[in-house]
Amino acid sequence: MLKLDADLARRAPGEPRRSALAASLMELAHRLETHVLAPGLETQDQVLHLRGLGARLAQGPVLAPPEWRPGMPVSVPVAAHEEPAGRLGHAALGPRVSEFTLPAITMPHTATADEVLDALNAETGVTSIVLVDERQRPYATVDRTRFLLRLSGPYGHALHAHRPAARHADPPRPVPRTVPAVAALRAAGRENDRVYDDLVVVDEVGRCLGIVRVADLIRGLSP
Repeated sequence: MLKLDADLARRAPGEPRRSALAASLMELAHRLETHVLAPGLETQDQVLHLRGLGARLAQGPVLAPPEWRPGMPVSVPVAAHEEPAGRLGHAALGPRVSEFTLPAITMPHTATADEVLDALNAETGVTSIVLVDERQRPYATVDRTRFLLRLSGPYGHALHAHRPAARHADPPRPVPRTVPAVAALRAAGRENDRVYDDLVVVDEVGRCLGIVRVADLIRGLSP
């Protein structure tokens, strides 16, 4: 867990430089699969601002007064656009997909099949490789299982080794880093033949920030 400095957390909403610093720390924490705690919050604006930057854990008198004891209610500020619409609003959709983001193995979209094969052999736990363009935007995704099956067939390596790996890749499935995890899981289920393919997490301008494994979403959202 990464715990922000309480003074930084409190002053971030009103000071752009401190807000940018907090956002950068959260970005780093998410890439390292680490949760972020924002302590000492005193106002609803502070909670909403830090939550908007990516913090999912918070402490402070705005959530519960000093006299709070187990069993007493806790007030959690909700942004206006997250008010329930009908029976299920955005606030009910749980954590954001950024909490499940893992570092992505990226390679240029011009990489050859042999280069991708070397990368997969070097990292046994990798389930996919994201091929990106010159601006680090996802161009295609190489699913480990399907890729290895294609190259392991008769003459597969000899035929494809020096050709672009993109020939054996699939269109990326990008999801914004701020989208609720439940919404990402629903999006994954729209393609029956690629239900368990990794999702590519992107920033506001479409650059690759990492990947999310559908299995992690299912485990994380299971009661």
